[in-house]
Amino acid sequence: MGEVLELERGPRYGDRFDVTIEELNAKGLGVARVSAVVGPGKQAHDYEILVHKAVPGDVVRAEVERYRRGEVTCRVAEILTPSPMRVAPECQHFGFRSEQGKGCGGCTMQGLSYRHQLMIKERLVKQHMIRAGHDPGWVLPVMEAPSPWYYRNKMEFSFGDNPHDPLALGMHPSGYRYDVLALKECRLQSEFATCLHEITAWAYEAGLKAHVRDGDGGWLLQLMVREGKHTGERLVELMTTAAPQVLFRGEEVESEGVARELCAHIQRIADAAGFEITSVYWTQHHAQRGQPTRLIEHHLAGRPTLREELHLPGDHVLSFEVHPRAFFQPNTFQAERLYGEALRAAGLLGGDNPPGVALDLYCGTGTIGLAMAPHAQQVVGVEINEEAVVNARHNAAHNGITNAQFFAGDVGDVLAREGFSSIDLVVVDPPRAGLAPQARRELAAIGAPRLVYVSCNPKALATDLVDLLAAGYRVEQIQPVDMFPHTRHIECVAALVR
Repeated sequence: MGEVLELERGPRYGDRFDVTIEELNAKGLGVARVSAVVGPGKQAHDYEILVHKAVPGDVVRAEVERYRRGEVTCRVAEILTPSPMRVAPECQHFGFRSEQGKGCGGCTMQGLSYRHQLMIKERLVKQHMIRAGHDPGWVLPVMEAPSPWYYRNKMEFSFGDNPHDPLALGMHPSGYRYDVLALKECRLQSEFATCLHEITAWAYEAGLKAHVRDGDGGWLLQLMVREGKHTGERLVELMTTAAPQVLFRGEEVESEGVARELCAHIQRIADAAGFEITSVYWTQHHAQRGQPTRLIEHHLAGRPTLREELHLPGDHVLSFEVHPRAFFQPNTFQAERLYGEALRAAGLLGGDNPPGVALDLYCGTGTIGLAMAPHAQQVVGVEINEEAVVNARHNAAHNGITNAQFFAGDVGDVLAREGFSSIDLVVVDPPRAGLAPQARRELAAIGAPRLVYVSCNPKALATDLVDLLAAGYRVEQIQPVDMFPHTRHIECVAALVR
């Protein structure tokens, strides 16, 4: 806390404060802490000022956007003194929404040098450990991405509008779910984004509109692009409403014909720019009040799936057929390092005595289990999503893996029902909320000699470690892996032994 402010009243929308940013919080917002005396009674208050796109060490003039329970959320009105950690952004769309063509909600940490991003993410993981009563010394330096740009293999670009573009294709600005910032480039996936403006120009000239709110008469929803980083293949999916007819060049015509013509034009634009598209889909988003949402897929051209590979330790290559709805780690190259680290933490690399039975819990489409299969006698995967289990079984057959089986159901229920015993290794990769209570109890009962926890949420990891330590486990180390550079997200691989 620095100077004590004297305020006539509490913070309100539009108020401005000059503050020094101390750190970033788990949401990637700059944090400044301010003491104040408020009102005629000079009541003492401590405020936490949260500032979008601020960098530790910045001195900024922060403008209040929201005040709730002592927490003041602001935007940067002016950078008074830039932090030594601040760098010039690579992308033209990074910046503040008040400037035309800026304010993209994608790479929100792009103004911070990559070296400092890694340092801050390591610190955040350690802070979560300390708050849960753990030793921060377990946490190793973050495993950085070989290239922090053009790393994503999947992007979903939204159709919409903004005050400057009646039809835009791009990303939502931070905090604005209805506006869409028209992108001329995107450094997250590939240079394919340079095609977006031409795609939008053609659609606008043809009279097509984005569907943003019910009753707006719009049809276009989203353009999803998947890329095989190893194979070079590219899958494009146009998503629209399920309207049977659409206004096109001044006439009501069948939506299927319009979708085919638009997708063919997207292919022509991509070909001219040197981006070969190997699979084309049109998907209708059927949403009706009181009924489950349905996605009606139409394969229009090319291969039915995108082929991609994961190159794992020991020259082991897994091949995947990726459907538009299938989950696949968005960062191919860092996924390989994440899974490699999971294998190492599990003691599966270089060992002469492979484990008998290895459990892969919350297995999704089976990727970690399939990576373990060459190093274990048997792998058993459990996943609540039945469609993901079908994909896992298909992936196993596609790769000629016969020692892996997959069960559909809640992890805790399946563990209790199947009564697994003599388990040598357990790998868990739970959702952001962490392990369910029943799953924690069943893991304690199984008592495998080695447990690997792959986490996308260090706070949930720190919480779950309390119960796992009480069950007799000891943490060897926690290896953070930067799967998503220029964002606040961080993955961790925790190695535990009984």
